[in-house]
Amino acid sequence: MKALRHLHQRLTRAWQKRRDERDERTHWPQWFLLAGQRERNAWCTPDPAHLTPLYPPADCFWADPFAWSQAGRRFIFMEEYPFHTGRGRISALELGADLNPLGPAVPVLDEDRHLSYPFLFSFQCDLYMVPESSATRRVDLYRCHSFPFGWTRAGTLLDGLQAADATLFEHQGRWWLLCSARQGRARINDSLFAFHAESPLSDRWTPHPGNPLVRDYAGARPAGRVFVDQSGRLLRPAQVSVPRYGYGLALNEVLDLTPERFRERRIWATSGPAGGGRRALHHLDWHDGLMVMDAQRLVPRPSAAAGQGVP
Repeated sequence: MKALRHLHQRLTRAWQKRRDERDERTHWPQWFLLAGQRERNAWCTPDPAHLTPLYPPADCFWADPFAWSQAGRRFIFMEEYPFHTGRGRISALELGADLNPLGPAVPVLDEDRHLSYPFLFSFQCDLYMVPESSATRRVDLYRCHSFPFGWTRAGTLLDGLQAADATLFEHQGRWWLLCSARQGRARINDSLFAFHAESPLSDRWTPHPGNPLVRDYAGARPAGRVFVDQSGRLLRPAQVSVPRYGYGLALNEVLDLTPERFRERRIWATSGPAGGGRRALHHLDWHDGLMVMDAQRLVPRPSAAAGQGVP
């Protein structure tokens, strides 16, 4: 049954891709941000339709937002992807008290490789970032030496694995790293891998014997920070990439996670069309009262945009 489900998902995605290619001849798929002030208990019932959109310039997209507050200032760190470069970088956008941007997004990591998914975490009074750079087959760690724009590479967590969307958290005395990866028959958009170590700064992560723990286009790939809700449930945001990449978002309750076992169940899901009429929706984060998500729309390509304004 799992094999048939996986085959059906692949066929559905291929059919949708052909349909999307017609629209994308004249339009860019542009990711943008959603933001709103929310209490912690809103994490388990996100409301993308009622969050405020933050639109990037027409020549790029913003995706994979992670919120962070420090010294009374609020920032969203995200992938900023200028269409003309074909390569993502990590940028930071400062928000005012009304959650409107105080200025343009500022690049904080811009390298000769694609970067996205700037996962942020604090450990022993330092702020760290683990951006995705799957093409290099490494998961690298950066430490913030001058908030918010100064970052220095501090090491490599995983080497020799094409991994995406590394997501770290502590659970029952161990640190866990969840990611998607291309390994064997597993692909980036349909897999969930787990590794564990005694410290999030370790360069020796033990793979879970059940890897890949999940193979499912409709709920494997990480979609933001793993968190514990007010009922004590460990919740994992996951991408729903059927019928297209990033079509929707799910929350899965992790029922069992040990060095030998893994089990989860879905407790909530929505799609871009259902969550505010968006084309796609695939990420969730919350920090210090600020909830951020991303969504996708179509904007005219430059040759098709003459005389048209894009809001």
